[in-house]
Formats: sequence, C-alpha cells, structure tokens
Amino acid sequence: MEPTEEQYLILNALDTLGLLQDTVYDEDNQVWYINTSSLVLPLTMLLANGEITPITPIAEL
Repeated sequence: MEPTEEQYLILNALDTLGLLQDTVYDEDNQVWYINTSSLVLPLTMLLANGEITPITPIAEL
C-alpha cells in the first residue's frame, strides 16, 4: 500500500525543519520508522493516521 497523505505531510515538515535523518517504510503495516535529530523524539513510528509514537530502545544488559 501507498503511504498516506498525513504521513507525507509530517515527513515533509520534519525534512523542512532539518530534523529528518533516516526513514524506513513498512508496506505491510503502513508504518514509517523515523530517525530524527530531535532530542524529544529521536526514534518514532509514524502511523497511517498521522499519529506519532515514540520508540524506546531496549538497553543491552
């Protein structure tokens, strides 16, 4: 499936602000995995409805 308009708007805004570093799109789940230079949301998932969910890395033991 194609990314949604909401997702493209958010990605374009992050890119315009210079925060976007890397993205990976999961076609099966319609989710963008985003790496930004933001200290607040360094790793996030951008859902099809435009909702942004932070990803918390699992610390190594």
